[in-house]
Amino acid sequence: MLTDFGLAKEIDESSRSNSMCGTMEYMAPEILQSKGHNKEADWWSVGILLYEMLTGQPPFTHSIRKKLQKKIINEKVKLLPRLTSEAHSLLLKELLQKDASKRLGSGPRGGDEIKSHKWFRSINWKKLDASELQPKFKPDVIGRACTSNYDKCWTTMPPDDSPANTPTAGEHFQGYTNVAPNPWLSSS
Repeated sequence: MLTDFGLAKEIDESSRSNSMCGTMEYMAPEILQSKGHNKEADWWSVGILLYEMLTGQPPFTHSIRKKLQKKIINEKVKLLPRLTSEAHSLLLKELLQKDASKRLGSGPRGGDEIKSHKWFRSINWKKLDASELQPKFKPDVIGRACTSNYDKCWTTMPPDDSPANTPTAGEHFQGYTNVAPNPWLSSS
């Protein structure tokens, strides 16, 4: 399962958002260029996450935010030759496509386009959706706050403040929520 770490903005399927929030390494070029974005930006982020899972690091990194932005917008993704041709196809030609309108998942079939890619051919999506598949690896977890499966380089790192200014009025977060809507409290 994937998570958005508790921050999400719901928009209408035909709408575009102009918000910029999240971890820059996972942001699609259209977000960084303030072109407005929709679900295609999420498929880019899935591609970045998949790249990182396969290689151990995101494709674009830099300690200076402006330079990181330029890399995401301008540089080509470089994949390791040890990855399969299916992984190359899924990442380079499909998910990490800089043109959002050509990105896999941007068509009318959405996520089904991605699920039907040859890299995923061994997955039984119906069984996965029904939680009938056993994971190949299940980490040992001792309680909700267990961090034993994280590398010490992350758990010993000091927390950094956000580079953005702290908002002073509620209008900055209009349309955002980190709480699932409660249908019992709805006014409609």
